[in-house]
Amino acid sequence: MGENYLITDGFVEAVSSFETLSDSLKQIPFDPYRWKWAILAMHSGLQGMMILALQGSHGLHVLKKEDAKRWLDAHENGGPYPTDLQLDGFLSLYKKIKGELMIMYVDSKKFTPKGTEGDSIKFLNRLRNEYVHFTPRVWAFELVGLPDIFMDCQNIAEFLAWQSGNVFWRESSLKKRIKNAFSLSRSSLLKLREKYENG
Repeated sequence: MGENYLITDGFVEAVSSFETLSDSLKQIPFDPYRWKWAILAMHSGLQGMMILALQGSHGLHVLKKEDAKRWLDAHENGGPYPTDLQLDGFLSLYKKIKGELMIMYVDSKKFTPKGTEGDSIKFLNRLRNEYVHFTPRVWAFELVGLPDIFMDCQNIAEFLAWQSGNVFWRESSLKKRIKNAFSLSRSSLLKLREKYENG
């Protein structure tokens, strides 16, 4: 298509989000406001990984239930196909990765949260929504504990990427990039946790 087009897909979106996360986390010691961009990037990256793990060959599992039904009805009746399909919500996708919709292939595994991972993904979603739908006010939140919340969320993303059996990395360069982003992010988060805990 040429250089005047931006070409993307679910893999590129997830990888780019985790690279943005890793870049933002590196800057936080010098600019704490970068937490905003880290929150948005983590949310986007984790949502992207949930989509990749749930999409299968038809993509219907990532849609709102009523939209998937409308598409199936159209398919069974020979069309017309709906053009206004909507992605399911973040926490609904999280519920789906813990359920039977994840079992698509011989090696498929659903996600089972450990420790505080379930609470952490919900907290991340609340923070992201506060930023995206920001209302006029002064807002402050404590940073202690945020690195642990992010590590929980990254654990979920890494499970989906490497252990769910549902994500097939066709491009080795993207696989290498996300591995690097995961590693850099975890390293930054461990340093930030130590900094916040030691005052």
